[in-house]
Amino acid sequence: MSGQNDQVSKAADDSITDVRYNFCKDWVEKQNSEEPKKLSQQNKNDIQFIIQNNAVRKKFMLSAAEDYATVPNGVGESSVEPKAVKLQKLRKDVRMECGWLSCNLATEDYREFQDHCRNHISDLQVTEEDGKITYSCLWDSCKHNNSDFDEMCRHMNYHAYHARLLGIGFNAQATLKLTCCKKDSSLRNKLPLLKEDFCCLWVGCGDKFKSMQAFLNHVALHTHYSGRHACSWAGCGASFPRAALLAAHVRAHTGERLIACYHCGRHFATNRKIIDHRTRQNVHPSSEYTCNVCSFSYATEYLLRQHVRQHVSQHACTLCDMSAPTLATLAQHVRYRHLPDHCRAHACPHCTHKAITKSDLRKHIQTHTKKKRKKGDSDVSDEERGKKKRKKYACHMCEKDGKVFSRGSRLTVHLVKVHGVQWPFGHSRFRYQISEDGMYRLTTTRYEIFEVSKQIVDGYSDPKDSLSNTFEFNLEKKAKPTPTTPTCFEITLKNDDMKNEVKGDGNTVEITMCDVDEEGNIICSEVIKSDVLLSDIKIG
Repeated sequence: MSGQNDQVSKAADDSITDVRYNFCKDWVEKQNSEEPKKLSQQNKNDIQFIIQNNAVRKKFMLSAAEDYATVPNGVGESSVEPKAVKLQKLRKDVRMECGWLSCNLATEDYREFQDHCRNHISDLQVTEEDGKITYSCLWDSCKHNNSDFDEMCRHMNYHAYHARLLGIGFNAQATLKLTCCKKDSSLRNKLPLLKEDFCCLWVGCGDKFKSMQAFLNHVALHTHYSGRHACSWAGCGASFPRAALLAAHVRAHTGERLIACYHCGRHFATNRKIIDHRTRQNVHPSSEYTCNVCSFSYATEYLLRQHVRQHVSQHACTLCDMSAPTLATLAQHVRYRHLPDHCRAHACPHCTHKAITKSDLRKHIQTHTKKKRKKGDSDVSDEERGKKKRKKYACHMCEKDGKVFSRGSRLTVHLVKVHGVQWPFGHSRFRYQISEDGMYRLTTTRYEIFEVSKQIVDGYSDPKDSLSNTFEFNLEKKAKPTPTTPTCFEITLKNDDMKNEVKGDGNTVEITMCDVDEEGNIICSEVIKSDVLLSDIKIG
């Protein structure tokens, strides 16, 4: 019996080998047929020829991987198998490779490697068009260009930092026993846009750096000499029992990453994150870890638990019956549902429209700059359109008639007009989830923790007060930040009539202070409750 299994396995391996051989043969024939055209193009622009040629090879390798479930090494990846080392030595003896065009430097000296990458700044490709100078990076698969020379300096320094993370990720493949990554390897050296210098926001500092590593080394000195292991980053003030916990906390402020996926280049703050990144891509079709709500399967029980939290609401809105799984989701709900007119701070340069977030503004600007398609024009071919599986939406209230719709919006109109269904106050639309038969049906269940349900049913049974009431507040700065405490403010009502109104109603004052980024996502928050008048509340 075992001999038969060996023969079957050998036959399968031979079949895959033949398929790969045919792919390579077709590609070589195609390259030979286009050789004269390529030579003429190479004479015109050697650099552009090399970049385009690499892109064709990568596209070919990725197409072979998608068709036959085999993931080859990304173009430029090392063919040497990593050796397992102790976890304590994972970030030591890291081999870093320079990806600059026609540069083959590989070293384990990080300081030497940083100086080497910095020297490539003088090798940036410079082009001038209409009096505007543009600098282009020639790092493998990067293709980044910008007219700001300082930004390109930050970009090159980040390549050195990122290459070290890739080296750590290469060592981790054996040490952490990572599974295969199936992401696009052509994006491995794609770096984030660095518009500004790295600025230290430690109280009393404010130093700026063009190198990510120099910035991290500088902040490490602050944490090392911090008294009582307290974080003095602007607006923080958190304290920890051990220095290691403080160092891990400060990474949230600096954006430091400890490891990167050697295949796709995505970098992570912890080893656990990269393990989850690889594991998510290798889910067995018959996995037992399946979500009962949305039917998605996961490779491990841990990943399933992390996913299920997205379905459970843990925060209730005090202005309506809406509940949300995260504070960021709740803040977005309040911003769009209850404060739409007060939060439109991003004006469109082409019209009078104002957006709530920068992301919304970018989408709106596309309506001005995007070219209108002519009828019949489409980027998607008829064959590709036929391969895509269209979603089907079924009405759960008229199963006998078999009402099926091609779009969720059409099912929404049907539910409202025919059956008179209304979504709860605070929700902007209906939610649909896939059923066992492949149809999408209305989600009629909302999962909440007990405290949130009790808060909505008991605590907020009275009509909700709108945020557009007559209350007016004064915000006064009382104390400057210190190495251990943030800035202190005092909130007061403007006149005595408002104070008497609050006192007479016997309301409890509840204030949520949130730190948000440019996209409106909450970084940290604190809820302050008090039964006293607002004039007595002081917050930091």
